[in-house]
Amino acid sequence: MATNISQLRRIVFRKWNGTAWSVFTLEPDDLGQDSTFTFNIAPRVKSRASSMGTSETPIQGTFDSISASVTFLADNWSILGKALQKWTASTYTGATAGDGQVLGDNANICKGDDYMSVVAQGICDDGSSVDVEFTRCIPSVDDDIELGTSDATEITLALHPIIYNEATHANDGYGAYTYRLGDFSTTEKKRLNVTSGEYA
Repeated sequence: MATNISQLRRIVFRKWNGTAWSVFTLEPDDLGQDSTFTFNIAPRVKSRASSMGTSETPIQGTFDSISASVTFLADNWSILGKALQKWTASTYTGATAGDGQVLGDNANICKGDDYMSVVAQGICDDGSSVDVEFTRCIPSVDDDIELGTSDATEITLALHPIIYNEATHANDGYGAYTYRLGDFSTTEKKRLNVTSGEYA
């Protein structure tokens, strides 16, 4: 099943540090006019060939492919750095919120990057019934970034969702699932607080 969601309110990047969430949001002004959040959660299938024909059945709990990406506008590098949670703001006199850097320095080549949760929130929703969450993602820029002289720079961030593994991910502070479509809780209405990163 592949789905494009274009009626977005915002996209929230949440990173758990063991005691609290570090949160960055892409707000409506950061999102483009076309499809901005794309994902694929296709299961693996098993085939059965008989004299009557061939049938395919999805294998529950498996993925043939799982992918997600978000496309947004970037007026400066801070928005990309904050989405990647690798932004270092400049502290020199006169520095603005857009001054700083994202470094590609191979610092995590052995340890690997920390993952984060990415939540897409829909418009006109005061709960979480249209939320899309990929619980553990390691985002990266996999496509070209084109800089021009007229249109705003558009960046597509591949989210690289990680498949939930209880042996590896239990008690890591994130949900015990790979993705969630809809309500955070089925017993009470909850909405993501984009300041704290908590559902309440």
